[in-house]
Amino acid sequence: MHKSLLILGCYSTLLAGAAFAQQVEEQTTVVKEKHSGTAAGAVAGAATGAVVAGPVGAVVGGVAGAVVGHTVAPPTEVRTYVTAQNVPVTHYGHDIVVGHTIDGDVEWREVPDYPRYHWAYLDGRRVVVDDSHRVVEVY
Repeated sequence: MHKSLLILGCYSTLLAGAAFAQQVEEQTTVVKEKHSGTAAGAVAGAATGAVVAGPVGAVVGGVAGAVVGHTVAPPTEVRTYVTAQNVPVTHYGHDIVVGHTIDGDVEWREVPDYPRYHWAYLDGRRVVVDDSHRVVEVY
């Protein structure tokens, strides 16, 4: 009887050790993020989802990360450039909301070295949009 308990105890210890080793292995995933939009958001979301919930979590995290990554604020250099420019204010007269598209006749200005972003000085606010005229930042 004592031999059976000893074997059972050793077996359960091995199982617990294997489960612990698997948990440690999953938690050692390292993800380096850059603010580069949809692709980076999808990768980071998938990695985080995989660690938390396995393969299904990787799929869900990848989709969520892509959505968040698409609306990530532009790099600091874009803000520095846009806020340093001295241009006249353009009257727009509509709501300006991050994530929404700006329609209408707006003269968009280029951001050097960042062709994905354009900006305008609308109603006293500097508005940065992406290629689809979706607002990504307001300064």
